[in-house]
Amino acid sequence: PDEPIIAKEGDYPDGLLVVRAGFARLSQKFGNGQKTLTYLGAGDMFGLEELYQAWQGDHQAEFKLKSSISALGYVDVIRIPVTVLERHIFPNINDNSIPDIGQGEAATLSDTAVMEWALDRRYMNGTQSMVIDLDRCMRCDDCVRACASTHDGNPRFRREGAIFDRKMVANACMHCKDPVCMIGCPTGAIHRSMETGSVLINDDTCIGCATCANSCPYDNIVMVPIRGKTGAVVLDSAEQSGQPIVKATKCDLCAGISGGPACVRACPHDALSRIDFRDFTG
Repeated sequence: PDEPIIAKEGDYPDGLLVVRAGFARLSQKFGNGQKTLTYLGAGDMFGLEELYQAWQGDHQAEFKLKSSISALGYVDVIRIPVTVLERHIFPNINDNSIPDIGQGEAATLSDTAVMEWALDRRYMNGTQSMVIDLDRCMRCDDCVRACASTHDGNPRFRREGAIFDRKMVANACMHCKDPVCMIGCPTGAIHRSMETGSVLINDDTCIGCATCANSCPYDNIVMVPIRGKTGAVVLDSAEQSGQPIVKATKCDLCAGISGGPACVRACPHDALSRIDFRDFTG
């Protein structure tokens, strides 16, 4: 199947599942299909409520999983045995400590259709996705020009992308919660900022190998020729190839520039925003 089942609704819970990396879908039976409740990311838990009720001896509770969890692509899950929970965790918590994962997070993505659409495209990974309201956007491209003027003539996003209900997710770095683009970079040039959490590229250590660009599942990293102070393309002279030197580039949320992303500030109609998909309601 496209989404392997990790634990199925109705099964007896035999341990707490904790998502270590990647994403998983939380769903319940609905008619002849499945209804998505929310998605789980790194640090989220599954099965805690059922196990805690069983430990308390709540005889009115059904000791079975209330929902199913399935893998969205790659996901790394840790299973904590019930004996460990009963010995070290449950005696030190109360009912108010149990997170209501199936309900609380679903409320921030109340429109099921929006959530299904976002999950199918793996947009839930984005913490700073660029969303354009097409009812407000006049196609003036002020956002693109502002981005280009801020980054030496190279715009770092494309005003195109998938559309749902007159909202477009543009091709711009989403600063993913789980950035696979960082895997394999030989110099560590692409990294997460300790101060802001944004995913950035260090131009001084980028060697133009394109590993990050090839790894990005959203095609939001591009290789561009480097230009000198005069604006001329810098050519490779080390091996006398004469080819332009290219480096990876992408949206960096205008790091180091006061006021936030230039694209957002330049839009005259407030059509453009940067959002975390957990907060997106459509």
